[in-house]
Amino acid sequence: MVSETLIAAIGMAFGILGALAGIGAMIYAFGYFEYLGGKKKFTTLPMSKEKLKQKLLALNSPELPYQIRTDKETDLFVEWKIVDATWYAVFSKERLSKTYRAYLVLDESRKAARYCEETGSVRWLVGTDGSLNPVAAFQKAFFRGRILFQKSWEVQYGIKEDGTLGKVYEYKFDVNRVRDPIVKTIEESGWEFVPVVRKEHATYESMKT
Repeated sequence: MVSETLIAAIGMAFGILGALAGIGAMIYAFGYFEYLGGKKKFTTLPMSKEKLKQKLLALNSPELPYQIRTDKETDLFVEWKIVDATWYAVFSKERLSKTYRAYLVLDESRKAARYCEETGSVRWLVGTDGSLNPVAAFQKAFFRGRILFQKSWEVQYGIKEDGTLGKVYEYKFDVNRVRDPIVKTIEESGWEFVPVVRKEHATYESMKT
């Protein structure tokens, strides 16, 4: 009887620990107690916030598919309009839109550049099937947080809006293409690059606490 009681107690204890671990993982995933920077030991003298900001803006180039600009919510806003195309198939009209965005706030007190990423896509189709039955489809996806790795390539052929037949879009997306130069610039300037999950941690909202 004692052994059964002990086994039940141990099982309950493990169950409670598992539940607490799950809650902790969920809290961590939502970024409520995430690291915001300030503990890195610098090997070079940190650049001033304004100089770093201008250095990051100088990464812009007509040859790059993305743009870095100032924003009212944060110090810098990064946007890559990966694809935005509308075309016609045999029996339908279709559209695809994909975007990468990132918010970057420069916390001068911590010498930390906090960076929150998000991706979004919208795909829709309106028309008929081969039997001329009405067809409508809509898909939307959104992610915000830390993107560890993402690389994709896609090409689509169809009837363009001007009525000609051909390639309506082709894109090659690699998150490192936009993120790596930003990280390198920040770290070479003596600042700490800090990826965060919550958008407010990469905006002026985080400066209020």
